[in-house]
Amino acid sequence: MEAYEILESGTESPTDGITHERAQTLLRAHESFPADQADTEYAIQRLIDYGWLYEVEGELRITDSES
Repeated sequence: MEAYEILESGTESPTDGITHERAQTLLRAHESFPADQADTEYAIQRLIDYGWLYEVEGELRITDSES
């Protein structure tokens, strides 16, 4: 959930796409998230698996938290 909140705060709108690289950078830059690349990749994949993120044409998008 923390990873979702970090990514959500790093985008202006849920419809804004971000690359996997940008998502990893946002997570690693956050002071409370582990800086290890494997941890960021795992967190992103888990968010996709649980429907918190989805992919469109190679970009990640945040699922609308209002739904």
